[in-house]
Amino acid sequence: MIEIIKEKIKQYKEVILSVFLWLCIWATYNTDISRFFVPGFPHSAIDLIHGFRSLLPFVALVISIIILIKNRAVSKKTFTTPLGLLGIFTIVGIFSSIFSRSPFWALHWGVLYGAVIVVLLAIIGNKDLLKKVIIINLIIAGILAVGLTLFWLIQPGAVRSLTYNFLICGARPYEGLAGVFAATDTFGMAGTRPTGLGRYAGFVAIFALVGFLCAESKVRKKILWFFTFVLFLIILFFSKGKTAIVGFSVAMIFSIWLAKKISIRIFLLACFVTAASIFVVFYNVPCSNQTVVNFLSKFSVGKVDSKPVISPAIKPIISADIKPATTPITKPATTIITKPVTTPITLRTNVVTLSGRTGGVWTDAMHLFLKNPIFGFGFQADRYFLNGQHAHNSIVHALVQAGILGTVPFVLAFVLTFLMLVRLLKNHNIEQKEKNFLVMLSAVLVFFAVRSITESVAFFSADWLFVAPIIAYIQCLDSQVRGSNKKTQLDFYGNKIDLIKTVDVVEKIKYWIKNESQKLHWVIVTGMHGIVEAERHKDFKYVISNANMWVPDGISLVWLAKLKRFDIKERVSGADLMKEFFQVANRDGLSSYFYGDTDETLGALNIELLKKYPNLKIAGSYSPPFRKLTEKEDEEIIQKINQAKPDVLWVALGLPKQERWIFEHREKLNVPVVIGVGAAFKFLGGKVKRAPTWVGRCGFEWLWRLLKEPKVTWKRVFIDMPYFMWLVVKGIFF
Repeated sequence: MIEIIKEKIKQYKEVILSVFLWLCIWATYNTDISRFFVPGFPHSAIDLIHGFRSLLPFVALVISIIILIKNRAVSKKTFTTPLGLLGIFTIVGIFSSIFSRSPFWALHWGVLYGAVIVVLLAIIGNKDLLKKVIIINLIIAGILAVGLTLFWLIQPGAVRSLTYNFLICGARPYEGLAGVFAATDTFGMAGTRPTGLGRYAGFVAIFALVGFLCAESKVRKKILWFFTFVLFLIILFFSKGKTAIVGFSVAMIFSIWLAKKISIRIFLLACFVTAASIFVVFYNVPCSNQTVVNFLSKFSVGKVDSKPVISPAIKPIISADIKPATTPITKPATTIITKPVTTPITLRTNVVTLSGRTGGVWTDAMHLFLKNPIFGFGFQADRYFLNGQHAHNSIVHALVQAGILGTVPFVLAFVLTFLMLVRLLKNHNIEQKEKNFLVMLSAVLVFFAVRSITESVAFFSADWLFVAPIIAYIQCLDSQVRGSNKKTQLDFYGNKIDLIKTVDVVEKIKYWIKNESQKLHWVIVTGMHGIVEAERHKDFKYVISNANMWVPDGISLVWLAKLKRFDIKERVSGADLMKEFFQVANRDGLSSYFYGDTDETLGALNIELLKKYPNLKIAGSYSPPFRKLTEKEDEEIIQKINQAKPDVLWVALGLPKQERWIFEHREKLNVPVVIGVGAAFKFLGGKVKRAPTWVGRCGFEWLWRLLKEPKVTWKRVFIDMPYFMWLVVKGIFF
């Protein structure tokens, strides 16, 4: 028996470890280590339990770091992924703790936020494990939604409070249901706001709705999903969490569209839920629940006159949301320890309702952000500097915590996740079951995206715990799909770009020269400009379709290829290709002929090349007149080139002129390889200074050229670039 158990543990070791690590992260739900700093801790057995579980995320963090070190799972590439970008945001936020009014606690919350990322990185190689983490979140959300609802409903007088007025009361009577308020300490923990209950219920309801839509002909599953959907939809409306209700309505419409399951019944269901949502969110009548009226009347801006009347079984506290500006917060588990606020910022609002806070806290938060816009003030900066208020917006929250330096990667992480998700949903090689799960995740992300307008995933919260594993799962699946994509040719609107390294292009050229010298081979070296010209002029598209190879000269095509999950390392510019070839030609005796540009540029080019490559064979060079050639002149030029017998003919007439010239003369040229290289003669001849290598790698050579040669490049930057971006967007979504 023991051997069987050991074998099972060994078999499911990864699953058990992953579940354990994630439950450790969740263990700090509604508690924190501030309990240990309260004199007399522990005050009870339950206080001891809450204190102990607040340490478990740090245990998970240490174990995950050991796993990452052992597997060497973190590299430079990690920080170009969504989780890696969120890691950069976290690192900046942790560093910014030095600017906080409470550096230790800012550091504490930053480490907790980062612990989620580290745990997910430790298991990100296995999408099945990540799926189990998401399922765990679903179970936790269901338990919390049902459990909290039942707990409040069993309070004395709860059933009598469920009147018609309760259903339509605009003052959110749920907050005062049976005298149980949001600022109530429940089981030694902070009570949960209606928006929190709405978050849990909405999360499960979305999963259930998509499960119902995608269950196909499986009747039992459809019935189970439908009743689950109805149950949690009722809890969602019961919560009166307006942001959650609006987010759910948007996610519902989005999931129906995405699943392509529109029918009369589904349409009517969507209409009913949307109408009910509008009613709950916008319809307001006076609240006759006297307990609620008394409760709400006791609060004024930044002031508490008296304590609310509550059930004797529950111990009240005063939450951080309604503390006076000069009162330090000392209550463990439910509030945050901080210093008295002495900032000169004038606070505009400090009330207990969500709508009240967002009316002025955004302005307060932006004033705080402007005091240190680069780095921010560390995690939970809004709480420490704004009288315990919550910033109530993911972007605003990120700005006050990590400044611009941290917010940029934070935003990029979600943009990249969204782009990955779009590409995965459009991938025909992914199984339908996987697609259905992606639809679920898409709807959930839409739900939390709407919530992020007035809530936040930029700090350690349940929202963050729900969203982070979804990001990890999408990243993992995208990586696996990219790994299975072994193609080296990108097809973009019929334009086929070869995604190979510069050295591999040179090897291909050598092969053609040695083994297929009787046949002309044409290499196109262009980037965004070539794509735009091809899409604007169909005859030019036909011209370049006759080339043997098209390599990406431009960072835009490299980014496009990466977006489409190709593993591409570098761009292949004309100048780099020439330099790489000349090194080989200098050694192997291969010859070149230069056609194009001016006599001055060609003279400078020949001098510079012979300085660097003394054994380089230059078969000849020619600068054609800047006008249309006569038939006789054209024949003489072709004759000169053929008589020189070069191994490679380099053409620098500029795109699209050089490509049209090569196409028109391809039958007459007796050379193994011809390559159009645009402005490369000027770069290598020293007539135009090329951008530093690091500028090119960062993708800003276009900006360098715009500053150096504005007359030549302005059209590409201000006309071609927007058109190319439109082509990319159209290719992704349409």
